[in-house]
Amino acid sequence: MKTLFVYCSEDDTVNALCNESALRKNDTVAIELRNSVKRSSFSRYFGVNRARRFSSIGGYDVDFNAFDKIIFACDEYLGEIPPEISAFITKHELRYKDIDCIVFGDGRNARKAKDALRVRISLSGGTVRNIVSVSVKELKREEEDVLFSVRHRLAV
Repeated sequence: MKTLFVYCSEDDTVNALCNESALRKNDTVAIELRNSVKRSSFSRYFGVNRARRFSSIGGYDVDFNAFDKIIFACDEYLGEIPPEISAFITKHELRYKDIDCIVFGDGRNARKAKDALRVRISLSGGTVRNIVSVSVKELKREEEDVLFSVRHRLAV
């Protein structure tokens, strides 16, 4: 059972924890989405609702038929998901796929980001099985394995 783990975070520590988490499992392929243009969080937030003038997807040719499980992990900013995740989901067809999602954040904005992620995936044809939110402070403090820490919540 192969797993595709797609993650995007502005925090380098969270990116490192996600990468280590994927490397620990031998049947997991990890893709880190990065913005090709360095912009502040404020300008990225307003870039979510505008047409894309750039593509942060550098050529990730992913065969989704080779994976049994797909996990998206991303930050939230004011209740929105990063434009890199939105562009990745829009570019790739997720039809008939069950997808799990992790949102790095907590509170009301994380709930809004969960809804935005669910809508984006359903518009691409996928089905969201579970979405969980994880506090970034807890992950950093405990330096915990991301996939290991949410495995029970994703399996429910």
